[in-house]
Amino acid sequence: MTSDDERINYLQDEGDASLSATDRASLDALRAMLADPATWAQPDQRLEDRIVAAITTESAIATQPAIATQPAIATQPATQPAIAPDTPLLEPEPPQPAPTGRRERRRLRLRWPQYALATAALAAVAAVVVVLNLNGGPAPQRFAMVVTGTSLAPSAHGSATLTKTGSGWRIDLSATGLAHLENGRFYQAWLKDAAGTLVAVGTFNDAVNVTLWSGVPVTSYRTLTVTEQRANGDPASSGKRVLIGTIGR
Repeated sequence: MTSDDERINYLQDEGDASLSATDRASLDALRAMLADPATWAQPDQRLEDRIVAAITTESAIATQPAIATQPAIATQPATQPAIAPDTPLLEPEPPQPAPTGRRERRRLRLRWPQYALATAALAAVAAVVVVLNLNGGPAPQRFAMVVTGTSLAPSAHGSATLTKTGSGWRIDLSATGLAHLENGRFYQAWLKDAAGTLVAVGTFNDAVNVTLWSGVPVTSYRTLTVTEQRANGDPASSGKRVLIGTIGR
């Protein structure tokens, strides 16, 4: 074997005749390889990108779930064609970047108002549904009136709210200036229509906070009166009115 210095001298045409035939053949091969311009050629800068892309593609294919297929019935074993050693491998196409041109950006901007309008419309519908659910539907029919005292109770005054419900008309009455009645004496409330027909809607002892009920519509029986009554077995009105009020037209 020869030293490194002897090999360098040989490559510089300063070979020693004492070299063996084996060493001389090795050095000749080395000199020919070093003299070949292809040995010093720089690799393509895209080579690394192509290698990484090929590895990524193969990895994605390997992780895809297998699709079950029916086995083919063959009369003879299938054979795979042999691949020649010198057949070059196809390079995978590099992934295409997402379009970012002016026309694409303009198309996305034009889409956005449509999405915004659709979202706003859905929000408005949801708001209407929430309001309807909270209120239980349309507002009930309701009237209000002012009640005043008569000559039998000149200092009495108050108000009443008449609300339509499924059970009838609820009348919420609140008035002051009336004495508290007891010991067989009480107040009776009535509704009266234009013909003067009276319908009793409840009795009470004190008018501070009273709830009455009517089975006739207050749109026809528009006048509310309150009379002083005695528990004497006579259900008719005593005629002693202390409060009166009428729904305005």
